[in-house]
Amino acid sequence: MIEDLISKIESDGTVELAYLLIGSIIMFLIQKVIYYAKLKARRTILSKKIKKYREYAKKTNVLSLENGDPEFAKSNLIVREASHFGRAKCLYINMPHAHLQELKRREEELQISNDKRSLFQKDQSFDGSANFQDIQQKTGINNLTYLINKHREIVAQKFLASSDGLRFNGEKYGIYDIRFTRFGENENPGAEINLFKTDYFTHRVFRSIYHELVSQGHVIKNATADNFLNYNAFLTSFGINTILICDGENGKEIVLSKRSKRVHGGKSRYHISMNEGLSSTDKDAFGNVDIELCFKRGLLEEIGIDNNIYRLANRTSFYDFFLEKTNFEVGLTSMIEIDVPFHSNIEPLIARDKAYETDSFKAIPMKAKILKKFTAEHEFVPHGLYTLNQVLLREGISLMSIDQ
Repeated sequence: MIEDLISKIESDGTVELAYLLIGSIIMFLIQKVIYYAKLKARRTILSKKIKKYREYAKKTNVLSLENGDPEFAKSNLIVREASHFGRAKCLYINMPHAHLQELKRREEELQISNDKRSLFQKDQSFDGSANFQDIQQKTGINNLTYLINKHREIVAQKFLASSDGLRFNGEKYGIYDIRFTRFGENENPGAEINLFKTDYFTHRVFRSIYHELVSQGHVIKNATADNFLNYNAFLTSFGINTILICDGENGKEIVLSKRSKRVHGGKSRYHISMNEGLSSTDKDAFGNVDIELCFKRGLLEEIGIDNNIYRLANRTSFYDFFLEKTNFEVGLTSMIEIDVPFHSNIEPLIARDKAYETDSFKAIPMKAKILKKFTAEHEFVPHGLYTLNQVLLREGISLMSIDQ
């Protein structure tokens, strides 16, 4: 019977069809093997990229809030002091009485004039009260009053010892609210920023509280772009983070600073060219807070770039808003490009804060391999690494790419 069947198949000319069918099955299996091999390779590459990104995100400890596309026009950054029925939003924590008296005694002994002595404000919360219950309720931190009293003592002791960068109590701004929006028919990116008044002592107290909360696993460490404003009392600083690009012998160079251990937790690390916090001095002739004035002041005080040199800049740009989670502060990445050699024209400039805040500057060729090697071999201030990468992305370079 089998022989008759084979004979019939052969007589019907179906052998070729059978071979074709078998060949098709083999080809299908080969294609499947190739497909799954490629799929596995893609997943391996993707897994490496995800691992690389997680390593990068861990190193920077930054939450991106909004990115300019490609930048934020200065006219689209609207900044104002927050108020309620004409009363400015303020947040102040006073120094403990005993420490305050000791500070006054020391300043009298040093014969410091009254207009230059340290000024501290009485306790004041956003709602005008002195008990901070409004903040305690909003944040859900039930022991906030206890933490404020505990950490005002800690910071006061450091202030009296002039340790950990605590030397003065200047006025500054925090972020009460921030809203990202679009302007015009082209939907250009913009931001509306409402500020509250505070001072450096208050800023350091809330930073100290934040560090304790994070160490205890509080949910504030997992704040997202959707809920970080619930903790706006901790947003006691808004910083402009800037990369300077200059001419070099072999093309453009990125200028980095080696920040002093006096201002970065007792350890000298690499950072961006300039990092300046918005303060009450950054106002135009009409009394309006101006981010560009903070930008220019930082360049002058930290690098020595005055208005005459600033006017030589090819371009200046504001790029990305972010929340750095090491200290829970909002920052804005930015850049300035000037077509002059750094070491001969910029580095010798005199700047008020240069000697205290910066150990040295380093100009690095703006080439991907060189920059990636340098950032891999040296320790950076976390959000400084983020700022550097965001600026370089606009120049076609990524520090976290595994393809270069």
